[in-house]
Amino acid sequence: MAPLIICVSALALLAIIVVIMAVKRDQAFEQRFPPISDEEFMARCRPGTNPAVALKIRRIIADHLAVEYGRIYPSSSFIEDLGAD
Repeated sequence: MAPLIICVSALALLAIIVVIMAVKRDQAFEQRFPPISDEEFMARCRPGTNPAVALKIRRIIADHLAVEYGRIYPSSSFIEDLGAD
């Protein structure tokens, strides 16, 4: 019975640690990428970028990766910034 209690306690502690790490990761993301408007997004794009295409791609990325639309930047990395791994 004692080994079972120790195992369950260790799993509970591990779950708490994972949740804390996820919250810290989300807070760091929110600080690094504050929401920007479509106008600011386009201002950060390369000259000559088609606004309709760029904003449609931004919307698709937000929808498929479950990331807040305003937090997607032209410089966002799929893996490092948006967690698409």
